[in-house]
Amino acid sequence: MRILHTGDTHIGARQYGLEARRSDFARAFTQVITIAIAESVAAVIHAGDLFDDRYPSAEELSETVRALSRLKEAGIPLLGIVGNHEQRRGVQWLDLFAELGLAVHLSAEPYQLGETEVYGMDYAGRRRARPQQVPPGSLLVCHQMLDKARSDGELRLEELAGCGARLVLLGDYHEHRVWRAMGAYGHTPLQLVTYCGSTERWSLDEREPRGVSLIDLETGRLDRRELTTRSFIYISEEDDPIKSIAAQQEQFKEAIICVYRGSDEHSIAEIEERARAAGSLAVRVRDRRPQAERERPELQVQLDFGDLDSLVAERLAQQDLSGLARQIDGIIRDRAVADSRVDAEVNVLLDEQQ
Repeated sequence: MRILHTGDTHIGARQYGLEARRSDFARAFTQVITIAIAESVAAVIHAGDLFDDRYPSAEELSETVRALSRLKEAGIPLLGIVGNHEQRRGVQWLDLFAELGLAVHLSAEPYQLGETEVYGMDYAGRRRARPQQVPPGSLLVCHQMLDKARSDGELRLEELAGCGARLVLLGDYHEHRVWRAMGAYGHTPLQLVTYCGSTERWSLDEREPRGVSLIDLETGRLDRRELTTRSFIYISEEDDPIKSIAAQQEQFKEAIICVYRGSDEHSIAEIEERARAAGSLAVRVRDRRPQAERERPELQVQLDFGDLDSLVAERLAQQDLSGLARQIDGIIRDRAVADSRVDAEVNVLLDEQQ
């Protein structure tokens, strides 16, 4: 029995304020669903941050419902937990999808997947929260940053000591990581601990290809499936950015360009202009010049606002406002009227006019 492990899909992320990037994140999640159906997995396990924000738009909700409906039609359940980006007070979006029969919100109560009990732990804050204890041999899903996630070193066993799980599937860290056969807790060895990684590049530092994990629940074998995502092209500080753009112009079309600026030879404006002219979707310039070269004399600015009340009164006098409008304006700007009382005072005034 195999499952698909994904997470950090961040649906709705408008990276760099671009609608095209919002579409990219949605398209990546669609690919996840397509892979799950093609591979006939027993379940899709989502390790949190389905959405990039706790207030997804109607469009993002609609896209997600359509994708989850495809899973349901294929007879594949989505088992998920709540991450820090989407977490709300009270009812979660995952609870809404559960009510619609499109997902299962994993918790301290087991979900039976074949012979494996699956437990979930929602995001619990940046404090050092230990994973919950579960029965030996079960599967635990968490949205949590482990101490050694950002390194390739040995995982600190005490962070998972005593949790009881045989398999621990994680979200929050955006790179794929795997640790295996790290010792026995209870009667069952902790066989596999893994981060699935994000499905789109949420930051410029995420250089590795994006993908999802297919995991055999019996053997712990893990296979990766790569996702097709928008190109990110990096130009190092040792390279001349203008020459690099000219040499790779065809590759730059619709790509995200990250330039590490190592000298003053070309201004940021010139680099951005050349990259856009080559057809790039967005350009980001990171300054890697020595600190001494970045220092500039501080610009001394003196601001004189004058008498704001007089300026506002003068501007209002130029407007063709009715007497009632002037009275309302007076209430709004009256310092003796608390902000919480403005609506009530205006309503009293309007009642008197009727």
